[in-house]
Amino acid sequence: MDPSGAKEFKFTPIIGRCIARHTKDYAELSSTPGNFEDFSNAVGLMQSAQPDFSTNDLAQINVPVRIVQSEHDEFIKQEHAEYLALNIPNAQLFNLQGVSHFAPLQRPEKFNSLIFEFLREVSS
Repeated sequence: MDPSGAKEFKFTPIIGRCIARHTKDYAELSSTPGNFEDFSNAVGLMQSAQPDFSTNDLAQINVPVRIVQSEHDEFIKQEHAEYLALNIPNAQLFNLQGVSHFAPLQRPEKFNSLIFEFLREVSS
């Protein structure tokens, strides 16, 4: 992601609860259960460096795209979601109210309904 689309990281209680949940899930489901910190560091590195798509790159995307941005997202700026929606042909932008970046955990029914609706649209 273009680093300009990311917010400055600020640890919050919600982020703490989600990290605890992710750590637990990783330990239960991963083939390398003791390596969550390594995994987390690798994801952080990836997020800070890739992908860095230009507007020309985004304009080449020719598959359906639904961008879901949350009202209280801790990581991604609203302007970045709007930038993606403007530069990806036929992209749809949905703003979820009352949730953070962790909408799939906070309001799974709301988040999942958007995803399932999108999948129905693209499969018909």
